[in-house]
Amino acid sequence: MVRMAQEFSLRYPLVDGQGNFGSIDGDPPAAMRYTESRLDKISKHMLEDIDKKTVDFQPNFDDSEMEPTVLPARLPNLLLNGSDGIAVGMATRIPPHNLTEVAGAIRLHVTAILDGGFEELKMPNISIDEYMEHIKGPDFPTGATIHGLDGILDMYMAGKGRFHVRSKCDVHDDSKGKKIIVHEIPYQVKKSDMLVHIADLVSKGTVVGIRDIRDESSKEGIRVVIEVKNNADPHAVLNQLFKSSRLQESYSANMMGILDGRPVLLTLPVMLHTYVEHRESVVERRAMFELEKAEARAHILEGLVKAQDRIGDVIKAGRSSSSREQFESVLQGKEEISGLPPFDFTEAQSKAIAERRLYQLSRLDVEKVKNEHEELKIKIADLRDIISSMSRRLNILVQELDEMVERHGDERRSVIDPMPLSMDREDLIEERAIVISLSEDNYIRHMPVEAFRVQNRGGKGLKGVTTKDEDFPKSILTCFSKDRLLIFTDQGRVYGLRAWETPSASRYGRGTHIRNLLGGIRDDEKVISILPMNKDLIENPEGHFLIFSTQNGRIKRSYLSEYVKINRNGKYALKFAEGESDALVSVRPATEEDHVVLVSAKGNACRFKPAEIRTRVDPVTGENQSTHLVRVQGRVSQGVSGMKLGAGDKVIGMIVTDDFETSVLTISKHGMAKRSRLGSGDMLPVIDESTGNKMADDNGELILERDGYRRTNRGTKGVRTMSLDLDDEIVAVRQIPDIKDQLFMLTSKGMMIRMASEQTKETLGKVTKGTRIMELRKPDRKGYADEVIFVARLPSSLVDMGVTEEE
Repeated sequence: MVRMAQEFSLRYPLVDGQGNFGSIDGDPPAAMRYTESRLDKISKHMLEDIDKKTVDFQPNFDDSEMEPTVLPARLPNLLLNGSDGIAVGMATRIPPHNLTEVAGAIRLHVTAILDGGFEELKMPNISIDEYMEHIKGPDFPTGATIHGLDGILDMYMAGKGRFHVRSKCDVHDDSKGKKIIVHEIPYQVKKSDMLVHIADLVSKGTVVGIRDIRDESSKEGIRVVIEVKNNADPHAVLNQLFKSSRLQESYSANMMGILDGRPVLLTLPVMLHTYVEHRESVVERRAMFELEKAEARAHILEGLVKAQDRIGDVIKAGRSSSSREQFESVLQGKEEISGLPPFDFTEAQSKAIAERRLYQLSRLDVEKVKNEHEELKIKIADLRDIISSMSRRLNILVQELDEMVERHGDERRSVIDPMPLSMDREDLIEERAIVISLSEDNYIRHMPVEAFRVQNRGGKGLKGVTTKDEDFPKSILTCFSKDRLLIFTDQGRVYGLRAWETPSASRYGRGTHIRNLLGGIRDDEKVISILPMNKDLIENPEGHFLIFSTQNGRIKRSYLSEYVKINRNGKYALKFAEGESDALVSVRPATEEDHVVLVSAKGNACRFKPAEIRTRVDPVTGENQSTHLVRVQGRVSQGVSGMKLGAGDKVIGMIVTDDFETSVLTISKHGMAKRSRLGSGDMLPVIDESTGNKMADDNGELILERDGYRRTNRGTKGVRTMSLDLDDEIVAVRQIPDIKDQLFMLTSKGMMIRMASEQTKETLGKVTKGTRIMELRKPDRKGYADEVIFVARLPSSLVDMGVTEEE
């Protein structure tokens, strides 16, 4: 009885308890002398019409009383409140459901029977999917989220199924700190035991990042506050809790029930059909009971009306009889009184007449009796129709069910997530945009994109990295936490790592040395490029390449598929020419349509299409031979000449793109930036902006101008792209496909700013200085106090454009 009163145990409690009936923490109920109880309003539907011979009765255990073999149960209680227990070696575990949804499925079931025109109650042909348009799945009294539609389907189709139930939690990560707030927990989980288990997991180190746990639950509901440490990711902590604690539970349904005296594994259609059969039988037996009562009453009324026709004789017979028994015998015609014609009332009629006082018989309102008799005749006809018509009984069943839903129906508490849960380690990580930064001494870390602040052009910036003893920030990139990283070093080696495996650190944290993450990296290696690759690209690398460029101007094109399985032990990505002091400077993904732009520190740019087919004559055979401008080579090869460099010059970066509308942004170490459109590289007619016509010279010849960067052959010096002061040089070149993209700029002293690309002015001239975007000059403007060492681009798709700039 205690369980039937607990709101956290039954979806629809059947007992209204007064006093202590236990709690979700597992507290025991008070002794029965301190508690009171009564039937809840909804439970009255379980006993409704039990006094109308609607169910069979049998003797109880000692034959002292009669008890029903089954309750009339207008309420489909087995589905609504479920069942959980073991008996004679057989276990059952049926989850609770929502009344409104179950009623909808029953209505569908009955409608299919009626539409089928069956004379008997036969199982209709309805698919599980059709039933699940009404019944979405179990609905637990404690709410929470149910994961795994396949397990629910198995349960409804075969009687057995398994799915996961996950707590409803909110994650707060703001200026007030990092918190996880639990509002709903899985069904049949004791809250206090769950919290003790979580504390034990924290003390053992199984779950890390938790600072404190508080239970703030009240009569309003469950509220458990889990405070997360500042250097921990609350989403990752929550996923650890889901994996290791009872914030997430597996529910194995086993819908075993007793049907016709035998244990049967019940499917959803069988349960619904059994309920319909039972209720149809109850409605029929109730109608038979009421018909019997109505016919008996009508018979009595007929006798009373008949007695009024001879009221004088009836009164005289009553006065002449010595007892009620003699009076009844006279009315039945068994005895006669002299001077009176014999009567022919039935036993029931004569008994009803004899029980009335004589003055009541004389003053009987005949009209009222006749009206009641007519009403009974209508009721009798209706009851006979119900008994003879299965469709009438089924319609009454649905009508009564609808009335019950109108009174007690409510909204679903548990949310259904159709996707099953996977407990792979990567699945515990939240997919989010992150910034990965790498220092000069190979310390790596990641932090959320939101940790940075937008600055206007020319700003001094935000302290983004804490530096120590010349440990300056060297590179920065943006990606998603579940991307795979290909990490390239200056020695031409490549290592594989998942983005989420890099440590999370605050803005002022130093991170972890990359040697702790990459077992194969040598002491003389420094990371020069980190390339994020998403899952789709890793799984389908066909038609994709990697383009490598080195400091000495060499370039190599290889298939991406040769690098997708690289692990943290590393392999060689390319081979340097013997006898040369060279280093890898850039690696980019590419396709057959991409163009490459190599940019040198002295301001030259060399543009070509690696996959372009060139035809030459073989000097030996004299035949034409077709080759790619940059042929595809294997992983361990040194590539070909990509750009010719002057004395003291070197390649500092590379752009790979097929978008001619993209912008090329070059940034110098003194904070100058030049943004120009890449263009097609062809000579195109000049258009008069006022008329829209092509312009011509005095001789009528069209005036042509170069559209963007001129194409050159590989292995050339290229063209001039930026005018530089004597002691200035280009430190970065970045592709800007969208002017809403964000830029991160780092200086040698650890200063960082974040700004929109559109804040850099577009320059039409190819050989110009550009505009100043960082003020790095000394106060007297004689010399520079700092210099830019690295620039990274943040795509606009990763930026919350609704966030306003901070002062």
